[in-house]
Amino acid sequence: MQRVLLLSFSTLVSDPRVRRHALALADSYYVVTAGYGEAPGYGNEHIQIPRPTPTCYFKKFLKAVFLLLRVYSPVYWLDDDKRAALKLLKSLEAFDLVIANDAPSLPVAFFSAGTSVPVVADMHEFAPGEQLPGWKWNLFWKGYPQYLCRRFLPRANHVLTVCDSIAELYRQEFLVTLPGVLMNCPSYLEAVPKEVGEKIRLIHHGAGCPSRKLELMAEAALLLDERFEFDFMLVESDSAYCSWLKETYEGQRIRFREPVPMPLISEVLNRDYDIGVFLLEPEAISYKYALPNKLFEFMQARLAVVVSPNHEMARLVRSTSVGVVSEDFSSASLARAINALDEATIMSMKRASAVAAQRYCAETVYSDFKRLADAFTR
Repeated sequence: MQRVLLLSFSTLVSDPRVRRHALALADSYYVVTAGYGEAPGYGNEHIQIPRPTPTCYFKKFLKAVFLLLRVYSPVYWLDDDKRAALKLLKSLEAFDLVIANDAPSLPVAFFSAGTSVPVVADMHEFAPGEQLPGWKWNLFWKGYPQYLCRRFLPRANHVLTVCDSIAELYRQEFLVTLPGVLMNCPSYLEAVPKEVGEKIRLIHHGAGCPSRKLELMAEAALLLDERFEFDFMLVESDSAYCSWLKETYEGQRIRFREPVPMPLISEVLNRDYDIGVFLLEPEAISYKYALPNKLFEFMQARLAVVVSPNHEMARLVRSTSVGVVSEDFSSASLARAINALDEATIMSMKRASAVAAQRYCAETVYSDFKRLADAFTR
């Protein structure tokens, strides 16, 4: 059986995109995963990459000097997790295909693959546009992801990303041909839209990090009619920020609940909620063109959807009739969009989600990914 390496410098047990890669290839390939943490419960074999240790002052100084001089290769290899990953992978039997997830995996992937093994670069978001602008970023780090992309993407046998807009950005800046698009669609859920109850229940789930400004959705929740209840289900990537949100906003109208395992998200949302909500200010390029997992999980849960007017989210919501788009990125605009919904409209959107769920599911979308792997391993 041909061997495929799925490489990602992430915690694989909570990385939905790598999980879907593995499930799509499971029946035809021997899948080796490499990432942080113990075996994630998918794939045939797992290589646990040691998590990066705190950087000593001397290494920080060296990195700062190299970054200022725009000498980027040493910056990468000063990371002990990158060196450890390369050493671990070099000791393994050769692979027939390497799939590198995100820009930080590119150098290790290509050095592990050598000259004869094809490499697919799944870039997920737009790597040079994932950080919010700031003086430290502009002075030190801005050129680093650009270096990784410019140095390695032209060597990839194929490049993937999450949406059309980001694919076009990669083509304009780094590539001759347009990358492929692989949307973040979860597995299909056999479910029906739940009837709206006495209270209309709204949910936002995802990472609890300050850059997403979740307080804007909380402020919108305070402006809603008494018909609505708003829940947050957050993975606490920043515990201090999440604690502040709870202390500031938790009350009769807003609740915070514990996150559920990733494969169960759509099932729980289908059972407990009516509307999925996401407002995301487009301060970073990746936020401007966001097309996140949660949007497709809302569809699988057969929810109505309310989102801010980020380009890709708005286009998908409008084209599928699963929800509405706020006029702008303010809390007041989001609240107006929600308050305008009546029960009949919500149920119509839920039924539209049931239709969209058949198209935007992993079983449909990732069949193309399987065919891509087959093409490089014939």
